[in-house]
Amino acid sequence: MATYRVAIIGTGRVGYQFSFSDLPDNHAAAVLQHPACELVAGVNRGRDKLDAFGERFEVGALYHDYREMLAEIRPDICIIATHPELHAEMVEGCAAVESTRAIICEKPMALSLDECDRMIAACETGDIILQVNHNRRWHPEWILAKKLLDEGAIGQLNHIYCYMDGGKPAPWWRSENEGPLLHDYTHYFDLMDLFAGEVDWLCGMAEQRLRPWAVEDFSAAMMKFKSGATGLICGAELTEYDDSGFELRGYSGIIRIKGERIRLYQSRLSLTEPDSGFEWSSLEEQEVEQPAPKSTYVEALAELIDALEGKAALRSDGAVGRRSLEMVMAIYQSQLQGNTPVYFPVSLGASGVAALRQAGQFAEKER
Repeated sequence: MATYRVAIIGTGRVGYQFSFSDLPDNHAAAVLQHPACELVAGVNRGRDKLDAFGERFEVGALYHDYREMLAEIRPDICIIATHPELHAEMVEGCAAVESTRAIICEKPMALSLDECDRMIAACETGDIILQVNHNRRWHPEWILAKKLLDEGAIGQLNHIYCYMDGGKPAPWWRSENEGPLLHDYTHYFDLMDLFAGEVDWLCGMAEQRLRPWAVEDFSAAMMKFKSGATGLICGAELTEYDDSGFELRGYSGIIRIKGERIRLYQSRLSLTEPDSGFEWSSLEEQEVEQPAPKSTYVEALAELIDALEGKAALRSDGAVGRRSLEMVMAIYQSQLQGNTPVYFPVSLGASGVAALRQAGQFAEKER
């Protein structure tokens, strides 16, 4: 197996600081775990995080300018872990360098569908693999949920219901270019795509109700998938608590995921009326063998290396990353249209946040 030289652009939280468990929980830690990868460079605008990254991982090639890094280091794999307004430019810049063979881009893929299209085109032109890090696609619990659904554990999928409240720190929440739809809910949109497939139409709302930042703090959407299933998502940044949940509701059961852990409920006959013959069923929780925990960062990187070796296909490439962003843009477009249904493909190519600001629906307020 070849050795791949890896550079991380954005030495912040997801680049190297995340540590929520004993497993590798960030990109740098995952690179160290893979026998075919060598961490050769780091890029960051700020000096403190860059120096801390270099010291922790014994990386001497530290840069503030990613273009300078590309010219001097010429890595095989670039991991872009910056804020999303930089993703499109950086993917295009990395793809333009001959040495680049693969790019891992953090979610959300970009701030607009136009940017997504530029990123995909740049990688296709350079014959470069583009992976978008919607990391629950490699999470053992979510993989188990897909397996149970495919095996018919809850019958035909009728509906997906999910909600996400809170989770943002304040007043230091960064909201120059993205609201919670882009920052957090993109995970759930990606999972809806995983379980139900592509969207036919969506009707949504994105409102700035209380918070001072010029982005949505409440959003909701109803959608119809081409598979025939429906979906409902609701989320807000209007609570001091953090609470989220995801349900797959089928003909004969429910898969409920909360706190990244699956619970399976199946229909069982509970009552038969002797005179009418009517039968009533209720849900009973079933025991599920929980999978062993794994690092999604390690699993995603291993899949990328296998793809480079011609041994695997990506679960989350540019087209998949674009689809979750398209759901977000459909909500913004629906809000702009007076909360009317938006049929796919979505016509709003530019930033939905910028469009709603221009329309006067999102505005900075006194804090």
